Amino acid sequence: MKAFISRHHKPLFYLTWLILNLVQAGTTGLLDDEAYYWVYSRFPDWGYFDHPPMVALMIKAGYALFPSPVGVRLFTVLMSTVTLMMIDSLLEKRNDKLFYAIAASMFVLQVGGIITVPDLPLMFFTGLYFMVFKRFIDKPSWGIAALLGVVIALMLYSKYHGILIVFFTMLSYPKLFRMGQAWLAACIAALLFAPHILWQFLHGMPSVNYHLFERNAGAFKFAFTSEYLLGQLALAGPLIGWLLLFAAFTRMPENQLEKTLKWTTIGVYITFLIATLKGRVEANWTVPAFIGLIVLAHQQICGGRWERLVYKLLLPTLALILAARIYLTLDIVPA
Repeated sequence: MKAFISRHHKPLFYLTWLILNLVQAGTTGLLDDEAYYWVYSRFPDWGYFDHPPMVALMIKAGYALFPSPVGVRLFTVLMSTVTLMMIDSLLEKRNDKLFYAIAASMFVLQVGGIITVPDLPLMFFTGLYFMVFKRFIDKPSWGIAALLGVVIALMLYSKYHGILIVFFTMLSYPKLFRMGQAWLAACIAALLFAPHILWQFLHGMPSVNYHLFERNAGAFKFAFTSEYLLGQLALAGPLIGWLLLFAAFTRMPENQLEKTLKWTTIGVYITFLIATLKGRVEANWTVPAFIGLIVLAHQQICGGRWERLVYKLLLPTLALILAARIYLTLDIVPA
């Protein structure tokens, strides 16, 4: 048995992850936000009041197969598992044990991996974006550029925050401004996203007004910033969040992909830190930064003095996450 696990540890890890989340998805009642997005799925359209339509399409497809909480979360569970695989593929230095420990220690991956909200498809397509971008860096071609444009559109159809990934990618790699392939990717993304833009114009730009103006607070409160910072530690941890953030922020990029990952990761965190000056920022808005966070932290910790600490904190972290999973399953009131 030990030899079998040693030979097949990777598929066993992902299969266990998938089964655990499917069980969690089927034994946990829908959260308020999920019920809200389920209503979206009853009325297919190119856009909705506060979000693009990706989450509605996911729920509609899954609910058509299984009209239950499992159906609402089916594609979320599948995407969360595949997202881990994509992050794994972005690692230059390989340490499977460390990667498994980091993934299992992150609250946003464990518990968030079953909750159907726009953040999960955004994280999935962000991971896919970096996989395609890696190929684009290695060997630019018109075909890869076209694929990159499609993935950018899918990020934007998931959540508007995807534009931050594109923006900071451009800042990290100015050469893109002089590449015809990059302009092709931009044109394809704009063309594919045009139906949603048209929907916004036809309906009075509800999402723009809501996110940029209506959500603004009357005055700055220090709690906006402090809650944001604590929320980032909790999502990335709960016990090793500080370590992952420290490792990722201090990582010196060794290639263009790592440089872009660092620009996008830090850029997303700083953007929403600044946003706390005008109102409350949801902790989960930084989800697209988690691709870079995991890759950079893994590369920095791998073989270093912090690696043993990750393993030491794993068991207490898993105990806390298990408690959170049980709490969701039992549907404790008030939840």
